[in-house]
Amino acid sequence: MELIMLGGNILTMDGKRTRAQALAIEGGKITAIGNNNEIANMANDKTNVVHLRGRTVTPGFIDPHNHFSMTVFEPVSVDSRTPPLKDKKAVLDAISTTASATPKGKWIWGQSYDTRVLKEAEPLTCWELDEAAPNNPVCIMDASYHALYANTAAMNIAGITKDSPDPHKGTIVKNRKGEPTGYLHERAMDSIHRITMRSLIDFHGEEIVGDLVRQNALMHLSHGVTSIGDAQTMPESAELYRLADSQGKLPICVRQLRGGETFFGIPDKVAAGQYDNDNVSDRLRGGTMKIFMDPVFPEFGFFKCHHDGSVSPEGEIYYEQDEVDKLVLDATNNGLQVAIHCIGNRSIEQAINSFERAINEVPDADKLRLRLDHFMFPTQELIQRAADLPIIISHQSAFLYNIGDVFEEGVKNYGINAPAQPMADMVSAGATIAAGSDFPCASVAPIDGIAAAASRRHVSGRQIEPSQAISAEEAISHYTNGSSYAIFRDNEVGSFEVGKRADMVVLSHDPTKSHVDHIKDIEVEQTYVDGQLVYSKGAGQ
Repeated sequence: MELIMLGGNILTMDGKRTRAQALAIEGGKITAIGNNNEIANMANDKTNVVHLRGRTVTPGFIDPHNHFSMTVFEPVSVDSRTPPLKDKKAVLDAISTTASATPKGKWIWGQSYDTRVLKEAEPLTCWELDEAAPNNPVCIMDASYHALYANTAAMNIAGITKDSPDPHKGTIVKNRKGEPTGYLHERAMDSIHRITMRSLIDFHGEEIVGDLVRQNALMHLSHGVTSIGDAQTMPESAELYRLADSQGKLPICVRQLRGGETFFGIPDKVAAGQYDNDNVSDRLRGGTMKIFMDPVFPEFGFFKCHHDGSVSPEGEIYYEQDEVDKLVLDATNNGLQVAIHCIGNRSIEQAINSFERAINEVPDADKLRLRLDHFMFPTQELIQRAADLPIIISHQSAFLYNIGDVFEEGVKNYGINAPAQPMADMVSAGATIAAGSDFPCASVAPIDGIAAAASRRHVSGRQIEPSQAISAEEAISHYTNGSSYAIFRDNEVGSFEVGKRADMVVLSHDPTKSHVDHIKDIEVEQTYVDGQLVYSKGAGQ
C-alpha cells in the first residue's frame, strides 16, 4: 500500500455522508475506507503513513464556475486591486510605476478595480490612464469583470473612437462631448480584452506562460481546490491550458466552458465541442457551451419586476426566448452540456424554459447536466421548476460574504420579492446543487463559500437573509459531490469511495462541528491530488 491516512475525521461525502477514521490509497486511487485497525493492517514497510491526529479530511474541493484563465497573468501585471489599494491615486501611481518598467508599446494589464470601496467611487478615465502610462496601451478590469477601463492607446488599437456606436448589448461610456472615456461595459469590452490576452501570451512566451498557469494552479491547491470549470474559455484561454498541459504544468483538472470567440460573444456549438480530449491529458476536458443571459451593467440582471425610475422596467438581456432556445437546441443536439449565466428572475425563467424544451425535444438531453449558473434571484416557482427537471443549480455562496451588500441594494432598488441566493429553499425543493466561486469576482477559497452558506454573513458583519442558511455539511456537499457532477467527474472525484481518485483536503478543524461564524477561520493544511501531496501549509511550493 502506497499511502494510508490514520486517526482522522474523514468526511466521505458519499450518498449516506458516512464518516470514517482512515483511508488507504494505491496508484492514486482510494482502495479502502474504514477504521484505524482495518486500514493500519494494510501497511507494509514501503507504506507512507500519515497520522492525522483528529484532523478533518474532505474530498478535494471542486469549483465548477471559476475564471482561472483571467487571473493567470496577475503575477506579471499591475496590482490595481481595491482593496488593498484605497483610492484612485494609489491605483494610478501603481500603473505609472509598472509603466516605467514596461517596454514601450507593451500592454499593461490590471484587475479588480472596484469603485464601490473607493472614497471617490469613480471609474478610471482614459485621460488619467494616458498620463499614468503615456507609452503603453492599458487595460484594467473592473471588479465585476463585466467592464474594463482602457486608455487612448488601447482604444486606438481596438478601433474605438468618438464615432464608434455602442455594440449590441454593450456600452462605450462617453462624456458630454461624445468622447469615449475608456469605460467599456459588457460586449463593448470584448475586443480590448481579447487583444490584451493575445498580447500577454505573445510577450511572455510559452515557457513563462506555462509557469504562470502552474503558479495559479498551486494557489488554487493551497485552498483545497483540485478541479475547476473555467466558466468562459476563449481561444486564448484554451491556449493557456494546452501550453501548460503539454509542459506537465497543469496539476489541477479543468473543464472548459466555451462561448464565442470573445468573452461575451455569441456561443458557437462547434467551438464549444472542439476542446474535448484531442491531444491533451485527461486533466483537460471540454464539451460545455456557456451562454450569458443577462449582464451586470448597467442593470443588475434581468427582472420581471419593476425597478426604480433610473433603469428600464425589465433590465437588459442578451437573448430573447426564441434566440436562447435555438442556442440550447443546437448545443444539445450536438451532445453539449449548456451552462447559462442567469441572475434575474426573468432570465432564470427563460433559461429554464429553454432547458425544458430541449429535454422534451432532444434525445438524451436529460443526461447532459444542463446548468443554471448564478441563479441569484429566483422565485419559489422557479426554484421548484429547476428542482423538478434534470438540471443543476450552480451557485456561488462566497458572493454573500464579498458583495452581499450589492444583493441587498439590488433587492431594494428593484423591488424584488425574493431573497438573494435562497439556498435553503433550493435544498428544501430537492434541487441538484453545485457551488463555486466565480473567482476573481469573489473569494477563491471554498472555505469562505462554505462559511457564507452556513452563516449568510457579509464582510461587514451583517447577515443576508439568515433564514436561507444551510448546514456546513450541506455546503461541503455542494463543493464536492455536487460540483463533481456538474463537471462530469463524479465517477472519479467528489467523494471518498473505493476506486475514485485520491484528491483530498486536510483541514485544521471540522466545519460541521464549528460555530458558523468560525468556519471562515478554518485553514487548509494539506492538499493531495491522486494521492500525492501537492500543498502543505508552511512548506515552500
